[in-house]
Amino acid sequence: MQDVIVVGAGPAGNNAALSLASQGYGVTVIDSRENIGDKLCTGLVGEECFRRYPIDPALVYREISAASVTAPSGEVVRFETPCPVARVVNRVAYVSSFADRAREVGAEYLLGHRVVKLEQHKDRVTVVTEGGSVEARASVLATGFGSQLSRQLGLGEPADYVVGVQALVQTQGVDEVEVYLGREVAPGFFAWLVPTQPGYALAGLLVRKDAPGRFASFIAARQDDGKVTETVNKPVCWGIPLRPLRKTYADRVLVVGDAAGQVKPTTGGGIFYSLLASEVASGSLQQALCEDNLSANRLGAYQKQWRNLLSNELEVGYLARRVFEYLGDSHTSSLIHQASNNGFIAELADSPDLSFDWHSSMISKIMGHPTLGGVLRLVNPLLARMARSPEPAEIFSPEVSMAETGTPV
Repeated sequence: MQDVIVVGAGPAGNNAALSLASQGYGVTVIDSRENIGDKLCTGLVGEECFRRYPIDPALVYREISAASVTAPSGEVVRFETPCPVARVVNRVAYVSSFADRAREVGAEYLLGHRVVKLEQHKDRVTVVTEGGSVEARASVLATGFGSQLSRQLGLGEPADYVVGVQALVQTQGVDEVEVYLGREVAPGFFAWLVPTQPGYALAGLLVRKDAPGRFASFIAARQDDGKVTETVNKPVCWGIPLRPLRKTYADRVLVVGDAAGQVKPTTGGGIFYSLLASEVASGSLQQALCEDNLSANRLGAYQKQWRNLLSNELEVGYLARRVFEYLGDSHTSSLIHQASNNGFIAELADSPDLSFDWHSSMISKIMGHPTLGGVLRLVNPLLARMARSPEPAEIFSPEVSMAETGTPV
């Protein structure tokens, strides 16, 4: 019997396996996919994440120190920083590097095995796959968004989520990250072109409804302006949580990463937060395993620790996300125009508050700005509407089935 079974071989699962196996614990990682790291993602990794969890420079497509934002009005504003704030990496290779190191220190991997059930017992857990079962003293659920396992354990699911859609495209003249705003593009959210290798980019967007239709319109518009010349692969949709689970632990079980909703609500990015949370999870499990106390009461310390680390960012980011979602195109265009013309963008580019991963300070800076904050305060009457549950994303519709979302388990 192993010490820990990790379900899901994404960033959180592989890093948890690496941390535990490097301390001598017996670890098995199970994933339904045959290939590690093939979940859809832009591959954008912030500098802090890159420094803390480094990657072979040969796997970095490019450094990002500039981006453009196209407002609903059509105005294009360029943002440039003195030093890179992020890098575009080969995401498959980056995630696989954690698995490679985990294997080197003894972790076992069962790929191509879909988990159908997790059973909790007094002295162990049993993870049941379509081909058999594996037992361990504890389990880490790093299953990504949409897994049935957390619901089966009574932990529920994230209270809010959005649908992402993305494809690799051939491009012309796309040499920096491009962001597109507007209700005709991605209502309440945004679309993007993220350049990878020369002549290629990842094109995608976040929306609550009609992700495939919105994506088709976005690509058509980029073909009309000459930026996209061809779509290389079929667009794929996936779910992204915007709120964390209320409870991320149970007897002998911890939930991490997208499965726990440890995702930036502002952008939907989850790599860095998932890696940080997986460190907390592995530390909590090591202590509990040493004490031979894997009860929910003991493992609840994990939730306290990761919330101390991330909850402020998640709460402030979600508030900002919901405010932005209710802005009309005229307000959004006004914000972009004024930020460009009053020196705010240049000021932010040189500010210590600028971070690819930690957004609360930037949000506070925007809200406290005499002009930009004034525009946002115009939507104060709308803030009461934020208390209502948002319209559910159509992730369970036929066109965006769970089989298409890249959910690993």
